Amino acid sequence: MTIISDLSWDLVEKILARVPIFSVGAVRSTCKQWNRLSKVRVLCKAEAKRHQFLRFMLKNYKLCSMRFDLHGILHGEQFVDPSIREITGDSLIHVKVTKVFHCDGLLLCVTKDKEENKTSLVVWNPYLGQTRWIQPKNYYYRLDVYALGYDINKRKHKILRFFADAYNVSLYEIYDICSDSWRVLDITQDWGIMFYHRGVSLKGNTYFFAKEKIVLEAGGPESIAEPHAILLSFDFTKERFGPPLPLPVEHYIEDTGTLSSLRDEKLAALYQSSSMCNVKIWVTTKIEPNAVSWVPFLEIDLEPLRGFEFQFHHYGASFFIDEEKKVAVVFQIDESEMTCYDTAYLIGENGYFEKIGLGEADNHLDSIPMEDYCPLVCSCSYVPSLVHINNEFVKDKANEGDHH
Repeated sequence: MTIISDLSWDLVEKILARVPIFSVGAVRSTCKQWNRLSKVRVLCKAEAKRHQFLRFMLKNYKLCSMRFDLHGILHGEQFVDPSIREITGDSLIHVKVTKVFHCDGLLLCVTKDKEENKTSLVVWNPYLGQTRWIQPKNYYYRLDVYALGYDINKRKHKILRFFADAYNVSLYEIYDICSDSWRVLDITQDWGIMFYHRGVSLKGNTYFFAKEKIVLEAGGPESIAEPHAILLSFDFTKERFGPPLPLPVEHYIEDTGTLSSLRDEKLAALYQSSSMCNVKIWVTTKIEPNAVSWVPFLEIDLEPLRGFEFQFHHYGASFFIDEEKKVAVVFQIDESEMTCYDTAYLIGENGYFEKIGLGEADNHLDSIPMEDYCPLVCSCSYVPSLVHINNEFVKDKANEGDHH
């Protein structure tokens, strides 16, 4: 009788290349050799290529995987509804996830504790099936802002955390996954990041919408003109914010503005004025912590399609683009008199428009705290990662470094 160890290596590679990404755990429990191999090599290569459309989304406080395939949509072919599956890993199935951030194949999830103002943090590597719950120095707060990135020289992954109340930041901290420790950063910022503008990771750094802080002095004017937003980067290698960078449009607080990343190579920016139905999207031709340049990607007038008053939520929309098809997919929560729904809007050249329902959402918009508004979908496609985050492996790696 043939057993697994009798199979030729060529056949084994062909088998493992077709394993679904979220079934790798079952492969590990099948054979010790395959288990060891999966921790140093990405087994599901054919499946990973097919998952260029795989993303993660939040639905009713649950983390889900979502396959969104745009193949054939501009050629009269019927659009295939997205496949959405709840993540059922042991560490995530019993918690409410309010925010999720993706960088380099790792996910940072912010979870909701039973105590109203308390949250928890967990990092998850979907491919390796590893999770790590991160303990705070004191406690986390529901208005904390987070970003996930890495040191490009050492490929050490880190988490930035700061508390943002309107534009005022009281403390910046950084967590090093390798050393399992928090440090306070000595940072003084002239720019404020609103907590509902989630950052986007790109090439190890994170980019935010930000505004100049306004301080009204005694005896001065009671109000001044609102400054428009700029692009601000956090460099995880230098552990510092970069200089203010220009956005391709003057964005103000009531306008819809959100960022997306494309193949970890480019940024995309979506903009809709609070008084207009036109949606505009730009992509970068150059993006570094201290330099950026933009070119137009897409513009569409939604008034003939959705009416004059339609606007994507300025505090909750997320999107991704397909450069080849010149299509954008924008996600948000839509509401009716009775309930609300997770919705995807497909927009493209020549007035292309399609609305896709993603199922009912638990809460009415008015009952959802503003801090729970977040991008429903991580903008970049998921790529499997061999970055180990469990404490045992990280400690062994650190000990090896001490002996050399």
